[in-house]
Amino acid sequence: MKSAASHERLAAVATQLADWFADIIRLWSSVYFDWSTSSAHREAAILEILSRNAKILLEAPLDERGDLYKPLTLVLAATCRRHGVIPTARHWLAAVRNTRDLRARVASAKAQRFALALDTPASVFKDLLGQALIDAGVTDRPTVLVEQNRRASLGLALNWGLRFLVAYALEIRTTPPRGRAEPHDLRWVRSLTD
Repeated sequence: MKSAASHERLAAVATQLADWFADIIRLWSSVYFDWSTSSAHREAAILEILSRNAKILLEAPLDERGDLYKPLTLVLAATCRRHGVIPTARHWLAAVRNTRDLRARVASAKAQRFALALDTPASVFKDLLGQALIDAGVTDRPTVLVEQNRRASLGLALNWGLRFLVAYALEIRTTPPRGRAEPHDLRWVRSLTD
């Protein structure tokens, strides 16, 4: 019985995350991508935003304040636009489950005292996202992949990025907002997925 209730709760969380992220895609699209009637201009804007923010994610250290929230959502939104997809509740459910599983594995490995430095789940997913962005050819770092494989790497970047967003939200230090309704940001994601 507990398992079914847990599954239903996670499914509801995934639906909320999918709706929230669809709104983020609409927001960034209206600000950065859809201002031109020319499809060539829109594609150029998508690639520019993707490239600029991918470089930020690669270079910036993982922080506890949530400073990577904006570049991460811009990378994800631009990636979605390049692929013509919007992550569904199924994608978010997999991201939440994978993040929870990795957190448990890291905790278990730390308990075994291997004397190996273990990264946090957010740092693991950030590294995987970064490598997929490099392989996709959207950074200033070289890639050896042909165009078809670059596109596949960009799809992988989307998957790693969703997981990184969830793990990152779980690792930031939260401070409650003052006086207003809670914004739908990393703290909100954390409140849903913790």
